[in-house]
Amino acid sequence: MEKQNQTMKTQKFSLTWKALTIVISLIILYTIYHIFFGLTESVRTTPAGLVQQNTSVILEGVIFREEETIKTNNKGDMRPYYYNGELVSVDSAVAAVYSAGGNADANNKITKLENELEILRRSNVKGLVSIVDIESTKAEIETLYTNLMLALSKCDNYRASRIETELLVAMNKLRIYQGEIKNYNAEISAKEAELDVLYNSFKGEKEYIFADNGGYFYHSCDGYEQMLTPSVLEAFTLEDLKSTIETVKNKPTIDSEYRCKFVYGNVWKMATVCDNETVALLSEGKQYTVTLFDVKEYKLSFTLEKIGQSDGEQTMLVFSCPDMLEGFDFTRYQSIKLDISSIEGYRVPKEALVTLVDKSTGEQKVGVYIINASVVYFKRVDIIAESEGYYIVEKLDKSQENYREYLALNDMIALETKGMYDGKVLTK
Repeated sequence: MEKQNQTMKTQKFSLTWKALTIVISLIILYTIYHIFFGLTESVRTTPAGLVQQNTSVILEGVIFREEETIKTNNKGDMRPYYYNGELVSVDSAVAAVYSAGGNADANNKITKLENELEILRRSNVKGLVSIVDIESTKAEIETLYTNLMLALSKCDNYRASRIETELLVAMNKLRIYQGEIKNYNAEISAKEAELDVLYNSFKGEKEYIFADNGGYFYHSCDGYEQMLTPSVLEAFTLEDLKSTIETVKNKPTIDSEYRCKFVYGNVWKMATVCDNETVALLSEGKQYTVTLFDVKEYKLSFTLEKIGQSDGEQTMLVFSCPDMLEGFDFTRYQSIKLDISSIEGYRVPKEALVTLVDKSTGEQKVGVYIINASVVYFKRVDIIAESEGYYIVEKLDKSQENYREYLALNDMIALETKGMYDGKVLTK
């Protein structure tokens, strides 16, 4: 009996201890809650995030290329053996020109089929597809559609036709990205077979065109091949360039006696006119990021080859580029954005900036207050640029001995500086 009473007492003690433990735990949680949530002062903050600021200028330019134009004895229909803009090897037979011509109906159908084939070939997607591909293509479609409507409203049929091609390519790619179709191989084969039938209807003797060197073969000419070459550009004055810009802007193509052309090498040049204030910020031989606002945007690296003639207000600039672009037909007139400089740092709202004076040395320290675990700390900053509503400050350099004194990425910057000081504990 005594043993049974002892067991009951032990059980009661155990239950009491468990209850006491629960009560103590609740008291501790309650205290922590009030320390961190009930007693902590509410201060607006923002993270120190990365921001990039580019200094750029919009310019108009003209493309100059080294191109070999081809004349033929035969004046009839031409059958190309390579795609428009395709890379061909030396001594390749790239086309045949027939002595008989005038098959207007067949040529119209061929032109239509060639355009459709170019779109389908460029629409085939290689490699893995990501969410980024899908979203960027959707955004490209929206931009191209807007540009197409603008071109049509201005009755700019040349530009509208080129935009329409890019729009169809983007829409076709999206079908593959979204799994609606695997590829366009079957459609390409069917159109190539249809083209063969039409080409076989050409009559007369053939005159073959061969590539003297390895290069890019183009089915037609824009009429400027002899006038806008790098060697001609060397003798261009500022006034020559201004006049040429207006000409090619209003007439993208002119009549040509040449049937087709070759482009040897990848390097091409662009000449622009720029204000002298901007030119003072540029350096010959330096590479710059350039965005071409063609039917769609192309971001490229241009080398400033020459700062040319100036009239006191404007100066001629000559750039070179080593990139051949898919779908870019090198229309002579181009509108470009030239990025002159780029700054990257942390974004600091202007209202967060404070200046402290060291009482012992008198040194002024510019910085911000940051908050970490309800404690305020002062962090120094070095301002490198100013924009509307905020400063851009240097990124943290951990190679500096005192780097811990400076603002770091994602530090929580206090937007309210009144009553703040280094080491302050935020409590109500």
